[in-house]
Amino acid sequence: KNASFSAIKDVLLKNLVKRYPVIVRDIETNLLKDQTALITGGNSGIGLAIAKKMIESGANVIIIGRDESKTVSCAEKLKCSYLIEDISETKKLVEDISEYIKDKQIDILVNSAGVLDKEPWLAKTPEGYDKVMNTNLKAIYFISQTIANHMIEKNIHGHILNVSSSSSMRPSWGPYQLSKRALNGLTLGFAQRLAPNGIIVNGIAPGVTATPMMDSILEEGNLSYPNPLRRASTPEEIANLAVFLASDLGNSVVGDTVM
Repeated sequence: KNASFSAIKDVLLKNLVKRYPVIVRDIETNLLKDQTALITGGNSGIGLAIAKKMIESGANVIIIGRDESKTVSCAEKLKCSYLIEDISETKKLVEDISEYIKDKQIDILVNSAGVLDKEPWLAKTPEGYDKVMNTNLKAIYFISQTIANHMIEKNIHGHILNVSSSSSMRPSWGPYQLSKRALNGLTLGFAQRLAPNGIIVNGIAPGVTATPMMDSILEEGNLSYPNPLRRASTPEEIANLAVFLASDLGNSVVGDTVM
């Protein structure tokens, strides 16, 4: 019965939903002029779109990626700095970041790196669980702590932005959903504690977005998707919101995770 209903819904969507080109409205700004942004996962998907938009908005950007050739290639195209890090290796990550920022001023931290788990339900492994939680939650906690201490020490009124997921609002039967639900709590907790220091912490929780992570779900060049909007988001739409929240325009939004 469920399979039949799903098939009927797919047919209706294909035949009845009006398809139209998606035009992303974009305004050139200097909202982040003279700011320096550190962006994890800045070599792909949403993180890359945020890096591009922040550069266009006047920021100096440093991207962090695990894949060296991919990260270097992106940095060359963006004309920005980069760090090669496997953020799931928390101890090394904190040591490397702490050393790197000693003679710098980081005004914005964007935690965009994340991984999906692909192990079947009731066949999850401790190794797979740890990989997801270490990347999607533990790394964000400790890199945020490191950058927050840096901002407090240098009296920087900065911004921390966490990229969560709409999956955070779903039942947490896997480590991905669980990590994103916990990340929303981390965002709220860090926001409460850091706001008195002039450090604003928020999150963004995209739904299905046209990134390489969604290649198995979306057709190439087609944003159609059976959600109420009837389409996936584009990374550029998420990036526009990220710039707003990481700028002084977003200073009165505190601890929110925008769905």
